[in-house]
Amino acid sequence: MSTPMASAPPPTVDPRLRRAVAAVLVVWAVGLVLAEVVLQVAAGAAVLLAGVLVARKRLRLAPDVRAYVLASLTLCAWQLVSPAVALLTGAAQKWPRGSRYGQVLDTVAGAAVACIGTVGVPWMLLAAVVAGGWILAAALGLFQNRVRWPWEPPAFLKLSVARLHENFGTEESPRYAAGGFFFHRLRFAHGAIALLGPALAVLGGSEVARRRAVAGVVVLGMLVSIYNAFARAALGAALIVSVVALLLLVQGRTRRVGLALLAVVVMAVLVSPAWRARLGKALGNVYGGERELAMSVGWILVREHPLTGVGFGNHRTAAMATAAQTGINDFLATDSHNLWLTAWAETGLVGLVLLAAMHGLLGRALIRRHRAGSLAATGALLSWVGFHVLSLVHYLPFHPSVHLSFALVWGLGLCEGSGVVRDGPDSTAASARS
Repeated sequence: MSTPMASAPPPTVDPRLRRAVAAVLVVWAVGLVLAEVVLQVAAGAAVLLAGVLVARKRLRLAPDVRAYVLASLTLCAWQLVSPAVALLTGAAQKWPRGSRYGQVLDTVAGAAVACIGTVGVPWMLLAAVVAGGWILAAALGLFQNRVRWPWEPPAFLKLSVARLHENFGTEESPRYAAGGFFFHRLRFAHGAIALLGPALAVLGGSEVARRRAVAGVVVLGMLVSIYNAFARAALGAALIVSVVALLLLVQGRTRRVGLALLAVVVMAVLVSPAWRARLGKALGNVYGGERELAMSVGWILVREHPLTGVGFGNHRTAAMATAAQTGINDFLATDSHNLWLTAWAETGLVGLVLLAAMHGLLGRALIRRHRAGSLAATGALLSWVGFHVLSLVHYLPFHPSVHLSFALVWGLGLCEGSGVVRDGPDSTAASARS
């Protein structure tokens, strides 16, 4: 049996192009757990391949996917020109740093995946790479949580061991922040939220018991990883996404068992002294703490330049200009610790509306495909929910590894053929022949 959204790739597609697309997607999947630079290389290659499809006039998109792609391109275009507009209006005094300005391409990464996915997606290979990679990452995170990281990685990897030595426990019973292969607890935990949705979708929707079992192990690994990373917002997002998955995918006794397991997770958090201390500091961080300061500076920038903003990538420079008045420091000035407020401050009301349009169109397209039975769309929809929960207290695009993790999941959610992940061996073989 196959889902209503499943269909074979166009038979006239150049086999070399199909292999290139498969290679890019697999490299992207490896980068989800391995390294940010791998994700960036894969995303750049995806954008180039999407351009090839357009140049060859071989790109055929459903109307709702086309609308999302056009919205992504429009937002990216505005982000590209917004620093120039800010310079012309006096809202900025210089061009943003290249590393931040280059993140405009992340905006179209999800659209690029949706475009190249029309050639064909190696669903089972991607699922195997992601599952195997996350099981390894979770095991590494468990070690990092229990043992003070003992050796220095090679300098060219640019990994900070200091982040792994952050102790959230006590001297007698230390608990270090797990960071996976990224050596960064927030990138590790937020990346887990991006992939938690697809894992939950397979766990609750696949018709093959073995796949559900593997998905269950991956979900458990992700929840343990988030717990070991001491990432408060990520833990909250994981619980919300899990509850939404239970409501969408299962009923009756299975739903009750799932809710009971989530209650066990909550109890594990509450009995942990380290986690109780983390949660105790959360309210003070939002009200009267660092996040309130960062957000208040963001509102100052919005009030001063409401229509066009200070230019994409210019938040730090503009925020630091208020340091004498607000007391903001260089670390907190990077963004407003909220997706929508940061976008408004940097790209103005124009960028805010375009961002809302892009996410609204993405959400609508994913909901339609979820209702049609696509497991990839269901997973992407859950991932989209988690993204917006996290975005209330984090500006997720600041970390390309996180943003590109979500982009891959969203783009795949708009592709056809995900019925192979749901169905049994017959459909797997059919997909391999297509």
